[in-house]
Amino acid sequence: MASQSLKCTPIFQLLSLSLIISLSAVAEVEGLGVNWGTAASHPLPPQKVVELLKANDIGKVKLFDADPLVLQSLSASNIHVTVGVPNSMLRSLNSSLKAAESWVHDNLTRFVSDGASRVLIDYVAVGDEPFLQSYGEQFYPFVVGAAANIQTALFKANLAEKVKVVAPCSFDAFLSESGLPSKARFRPDVNRTMIELLTFLNRHRSPFFVTISPFQSYHENKNFSLDFALFREVAHARNDSHKTYRNSFDLSYDTIISALSTAGFPQVDVVIGRIGWPTDGAPNATSSLAQEFIKGLIDHLHSRSAKSSKRQDLPTEIYILSLLDEDKRSIAAGNFERHWGVFTFDGQAKYQVDLGQGSRKLVNAQDVQYLSPKWCVVNNNKDLLNTTALASDACAAADCTAVSPGGSCFNLSWPGNISYAFNSYYQQHDQNPESCDFAGLGLITTVDPSVDGCRFFVGLRTSLSISLQNSARFCSIISPMIEGVVRDRPSLAVVNKGPDLQGQPNSLGDNSFATQTGLIRNKHEEQQNGDKNSAGSSSSDADVQAAHRCLPRQPSVLPGTLDLPSIQRVVGSDSEEISSSSGSGGLMVAAQGSEGVVRPLAVAVV
Repeated sequence: MASQSLKCTPIFQLLSLSLIISLSAVAEVEGLGVNWGTAASHPLPPQKVVELLKANDIGKVKLFDADPLVLQSLSASNIHVTVGVPNSMLRSLNSSLKAAESWVHDNLTRFVSDGASRVLIDYVAVGDEPFLQSYGEQFYPFVVGAAANIQTALFKANLAEKVKVVAPCSFDAFLSESGLPSKARFRPDVNRTMIELLTFLNRHRSPFFVTISPFQSYHENKNFSLDFALFREVAHARNDSHKTYRNSFDLSYDTIISALSTAGFPQVDVVIGRIGWPTDGAPNATSSLAQEFIKGLIDHLHSRSAKSSKRQDLPTEIYILSLLDEDKRSIAAGNFERHWGVFTFDGQAKYQVDLGQGSRKLVNAQDVQYLSPKWCVVNNNKDLLNTTALASDACAAADCTAVSPGGSCFNLSWPGNISYAFNSYYQQHDQNPESCDFAGLGLITTVDPSVDGCRFFVGLRTSLSISLQNSARFCSIISPMIEGVVRDRPSLAVVNKGPDLQGQPNSLGDNSFATQTGLIRNKHEEQQNGDKNSAGSSSSDADVQAAHRCLPRQPSVLPGTLDLPSIQRVVGSDSEEISSSSGSGGLMVAAQGSEGVVRPLAVAVV
């Protein structure tokens, strides 16, 4: 690609929205895209998100799956899309061409038409960073085979000319003992698979999608300063042969280019699939620093100094992580993972930056439907000795990452931090009065308890159909781990909701209050209870724990039964009514599939 020319290629991704920036010949930001992620307990309705994208002139989105509600909302929007295949589907797509053909038919063919309502799908991203080091080698054997089967299915569906297959690569797939680009290569454990993947991409002229994460590089590398990560002129430069690096982005990008050259693929185009800066949940994760980073990135890409020493061009596309916050996103890498959004969960801009809209300010989501202005707090007139155990149970199901060290609510004194946990659980459960009981220690108030920069949020009024759609989708992903897994014939999978808050608590590992908040307690309680962590007993059944992560507990929120028309609105007109067992207190998922492909048919509280 010519040094002054930058391609603008259409892109789309599902459920967790990723901002993408396309650059033109004069280094002008032509479009804004977002990793549009939907790992949220109460996601902003898809149509509202599309309105938000269009209002801010964002022309590309990258999704993490292929949610039909999201794709439908993008029809006729003229927004270019990258859809995603979850890691949980790689095994079945690798082993069965029929499964790949079914996936392409269900998720692409019916949306990619030639009519005015078509969805502009440009890429299928096979896997969600399947080479991430923390995953081990569990996905290695399936990535290339799954990509090849999807490619074959695209050919059979006459979509290969419209849609390209890619496989996103994580930022930790590269190694350099010196920490400098000239010595970069792929990790030894992933090198063979990466060469197979690059051979596939090169054959089909598909780009190499990769993550650059200056925030995590700064936190994990003592040689990276905050100045270096944020494009500050005072940053201490780093030298590598005849090249001087003054920021983390250039160093990371040249590391990628060097590793590709070492592997024998210097000519492959590079797309930065994720890059961003979180705004909460960790030290230096703030809106002001996120604004500084995004502005610095865009200004740098406009400058001539951005040219790589390895090649005379920049990434063909850049996707910023992310559009919206997601309160159910995994926090295995850190509590900041739920706070990448340029916009809050309800579509309100956290800061102002030019992402393609010019001098105009970012436009917020309009006519957002909230629950009533009510909050759940600690009742200070009660004996509060056991509140930490209750808060731990609350945070196991809700999001308390803002109370973690460095977070926007970390400075809340006790029992304010307990109130934050109570309210987070209360809002997630649609302000159901029972969800603010907490053994009689909770109190519902109409006085906003927010303090300074710590926001006690009010939840969104999300429709039942959207909530059920999300539950069905996520359960279809984890169903191989749960009884009733569907292979070659229809089957039913029954997942226990787990006990309510008033029952025996069930700790959910990395979602626990202790993990999210750094084991916050009050001094008096420590004296009374010692160092005991009252996070609650965890289930010995791994399948039930997986089900809990998939389906948040929602006691007394959903109706006892769902009629067939309601189910059909969620999962399609071909749904079949299912029988329910009264009084079991579980969440039933009817799923149908073949060749390892699971399709949810219905969800009902039984």
